[in-house]
Amino acid sequence: MMVLWNDQKLINLIKFAPALTVCFFMIIINIVIISDNQEKANNSIISLREDVIARQKQEIKQQVNQVINIIEFKKSAALSQLKNLSRMRVNEAHAIALNIFNINQDKPESEVKKMIVDALRPIRFNDGRGYFFIFQMDGINVLHGLKPHLENTSVWNAQDLRGTYILKEHIQKIQLHNGEAFYHWWYQKPGFPANQEFEKVGYGKQFGPYDWFIGTGEYLADVEEDIKDTLLNWISEYDDDKHQRVFIINKSGHPLANPISHQRHDFVEHHEHTTQELVNQLLSQVSIEGNFMEFDLANLTKEKRAPVEISYAKLLEPWGWVVGAHFNSHDFEKYLNNKQEKLLLNNHEKLMKVLTLSILSTFFMVGGCLFASNLIAKRFKKFKFQIEKDFKRLENSKATMKHMAMHDGLTGFPNRLCFVEHIAKGIKTANKKHKKLAVLLIDIDNFKKINDVYGHSVGDELLKEVSRNIEQSIVSEDTASRFGGDEFAFCFPNLDNIHQVHQKVVLIQDIFNREYSLNDNHHEIKGSIGISMYPSDSQDPEGLIRKADIALYKSKAKLNGLVNFFDEEVDAQITYEYQLEEQLRSALAKNEISVLYQPQITTNSEKLQSVEALARWNNPILGNISPEIFINIAEKTGLINNIGLFIFRKTCEDILAISPNGDSAIRVAINISPHQLLDINFAESITQIVNEVHIDQQRITLEITENLVLKDLKKTSIILNELKALGFGISLDDFGTGYSSLSYLNELPITEIKIDRCFINNMISSPQSNALVKAILAISEAYDIKVVAEGVEEKEQFSTLKSYGCELIQGYYFDKPLTLAQLESKYFHKH
Repeated sequence: MMVLWNDQKLINLIKFAPALTVCFFMIIINIVIISDNQEKANNSIISLREDVIARQKQEIKQQVNQVINIIEFKKSAALSQLKNLSRMRVNEAHAIALNIFNINQDKPESEVKKMIVDALRPIRFNDGRGYFFIFQMDGINVLHGLKPHLENTSVWNAQDLRGTYILKEHIQKIQLHNGEAFYHWWYQKPGFPANQEFEKVGYGKQFGPYDWFIGTGEYLADVEEDIKDTLLNWISEYDDDKHQRVFIINKSGHPLANPISHQRHDFVEHHEHTTQELVNQLLSQVSIEGNFMEFDLANLTKEKRAPVEISYAKLLEPWGWVVGAHFNSHDFEKYLNNKQEKLLLNNHEKLMKVLTLSILSTFFMVGGCLFASNLIAKRFKKFKFQIEKDFKRLENSKATMKHMAMHDGLTGFPNRLCFVEHIAKGIKTANKKHKKLAVLLIDIDNFKKINDVYGHSVGDELLKEVSRNIEQSIVSEDTASRFGGDEFAFCFPNLDNIHQVHQKVVLIQDIFNREYSLNDNHHEIKGSIGISMYPSDSQDPEGLIRKADIALYKSKAKLNGLVNFFDEEVDAQITYEYQLEEQLRSALAKNEISVLYQPQITTNSEKLQSVEALARWNNPILGNISPEIFINIAEKTGLINNIGLFIFRKTCEDILAISPNGDSAIRVAINISPHQLLDINFAESITQIVNEVHIDQQRITLEITENLVLKDLKKTSIILNELKALGFGISLDDFGTGYSSLSYLNELPITEIKIDRCFINNMISSPQSNALVKAILAISEAYDIKVVAEGVEEKEQFSTLKSYGCELIQGYYFDKPLTLAQLESKYFHKH
């Protein structure tokens, strides 16, 4: 009986114990879920508040930085603005004087001079500060708008506060710079102590009829004050219609634009002393680098529910401005309360769903346990074995996939993602131990040629061989990574000084600057290296990689296995090139590209025979950009074809407009980029333009340079012969400066050569240059090729070239590059 009873109890235990156990644990789980839900809700509310404040802080920081950037840009443009205004005003005065002279040539000279002086004397500009003065080139004052008592006296020996002869040096500069020049001097300013200096910038332009020069001057400080007023007016109206406000105060706390108290900050406005306390605390904490400041208004007003004022400000030197923006926690309290209510409601709904599902699950699980309890014991071992087997397979697959995701498939090195993690760990260690860390990027020079010539498989084998050498050379704490292609990266942590970096670089250079033998072929490689340092260059992994890449960019520019450490100069240059590229993309659409024309004059008759078209780019942000710079960028970005065809069409239209086709029509030379010439549609495109414009293509000469020929002589020869057959002239620019210039005369259909300006500049003083010019002219005569001498700036050069039989002259001796209107006015409307 006792045995039966024990068996019954055992059976009941097997039947009911799992169900009771499930019920017990489900109750515990529900309690945990409820508690966890409440904790998550509280954390979500805290996180929401922190996120809102963080976004607000980021917005005010962006506002301040934007305003600072605009102020810095305007401040840096002060001198340029002053020069442009001075030149414009003097040109206006010069035009007035010239007009009076031209329409009154029948009157006595003294009367005309008085008319000019009377016309210019009352003119004022720059808010009444600006005026004109006229001096004879011997120093006699003719007009002084501010000090008429100086008129008819000599101020030749007048000096500024630093002992500089103001008038004497200004006249000398005007004489040296084709009759017009800027000038800087230091002078006292009305209303200030006599010994206090202020920089002045002046501009003078010679007035030929009376051997005068007309000029004006302005204090740079006054222009800066105008800029300050403009900026403050702009900032006073600046508001992004949110809960922040930009303000400017001086070092004394006086508001210059938008006082700290905001019209939406009712609490602050009702406590006037609070605003002054905020200003005082802000001035004591602000820095040039900029920083956030939090002010608990409860401490300032003694009110328990007072809000928190958060500001971000920067000190702007040397103007002594504090530029900042701020917001008040009351501004978004209502928003947070609404979000908090929705969040709590959402959490409650989720909790109810989870609890309902949990209760239903409990009933099903209890029933299932009662049914399955008899089967569990039998199958447990089988399931356990299978589960353990599956888990092991899953862990292995996970480890394999993780390794594949974090490593390069070819070399087995960590990829970029893994490399960033290694740098982050190295930075943490460096912070604890007060060490340095170096990030090194290396790129194999001309690796693409190996792939192109020998195939990608050989390139891959070379990369593997390099990787094996790297593994044998670096220590365990260093990290090597492959970013893809031929670019490798290294992280060197735990460094004490820069000397240790140089030691490691020597090891890396030994690997990348050597010869490798693969498949009976020898491949000599060189690696360009860029290096950035923690903490001096950046505080985070991506910043270190970016700045090492900038340093690598500088090394790759010379392709000679160079090593460069990051510096701000290269960073600024890359930023500037990026701006140039972005602005150039829209330059044609914005009509910023123009064409100037430099006359080419015959030596015998000294008449205009042809012109050279010269592209110019004036950008409202970057100013005038040198053709050497923007043409190079256009070639790199693929914009050169559109720009080149625009210049070609513009030139054809301009020249035809002032000189119709015919025997006396002038010719035009147009420079062609190598990228244009090698484009498969180039000949067709320019022929179409010529047909649409209806200009005689015999008038057009295409100028090419020697570096174009060096790229592919055979292909270039075919294209040039096709263009010559179409009727275009072919000119070889900068002749004599290359290694094979003479051979090109036999291999290319050249119809014209241009003697480089370096020979013309030296031909009078250098017998060698003189002899070379003679030789070029003799060779051109033998080949029946026209010669143009460019860069002629002196009469002696012109006379010598004429005596040697040079046919065409181009240079400042006759004319600088002219606009179409200037060209037409000077050479086509003489009669």
